[in-house]
Amino acid sequence: MTRNHQAVLPVSKKWLVDGFCGFSRRMVAKQFMSFGIQTELLDWKAIDDDTPIVVFTNHASWWDPISAMLIRKKYFPNRIFYAPIDSEALENYRIMAKLGFYGLPLKTTAGAAEFLATTKLILKSKNASVWITPEGQFTDVRDHSQPFMPGLAHLASRVPGVAFLPMALEYAFWDESRPQLFARFGAAIRQPEPRSDGSGFDKSEWSELLTSRLRQTQGELAQSVIARDGTRFDYLIASRPTRLGWYDYFRSWSARLRAKPFDPRHSVRK
Repeated sequence: MTRNHQAVLPVSKKWLVDGFCGFSRRMVAKQFMSFGIQTELLDWKAIDDDTPIVVFTNHASWWDPISAMLIRKKYFPNRIFYAPIDSEALENYRIMAKLGFYGLPLKTTAGAAEFLATTKLILKSKNASVWITPEGQFTDVRDHSQPFMPGLAHLASRVPGVAFLPMALEYAFWDESRPQLFARFGAAIRQPEPRSDGSGFDKSEWSELLTSRLRQTQGELAQSVIARDGTRFDYLIASRPTRLGWYDYFRSWSARLRAKPFDPRHSVRK
């Protein structure tokens, strides 16, 4: 991006985003047993209608953008959805250019400058929500060594009045043939109070804070996923019993012979 380049607000047609969410919800329900979310740390006073938000999450899967869009529709329905994406990827999915995704040449100096200028423009709107994967590449959920790209910390140090929300994502197999999708929100991060000398957090301090909060949120989600306790989650998409061909055919007949109702689930978990 040149020095004289003017940032342009990305296109995000809310009616189209919401319509796409309806399609995506059916797709997720087909591919996953359920979509469980933990929101107990969300402080709605910290993210009121006058506060734009930036949700930053680990980048575990191709499903991450769709997961983010469904979560926005459920918990932040009045907010406009925006998300930076690699410009080459956007070329392959042109429809996303009308769904709030804005293409950037990631991992370049020009891309970093363009990200900052465009995202600052977006965050001038109180009802904006920006969804970011600062790891910048697919990373295993248990690998916390991947450093964040500098854009997020740079943004936090330059744009006051924004709530930054850490959100962890996991995709795990439990007891059924299809995987489960899980998410957890950490506590919102607001601009810290200035020091006695009037100075605020610099970029390196923001980087440390944002990284530690997301890794903490990932660790807390991992504990629940490892415990395989479905009661720890609220469900955006609830699990449904499914049959596995001949295996469940014989199970159903066995239940009938014992005069018991047949439940195709392979566990009693939700």
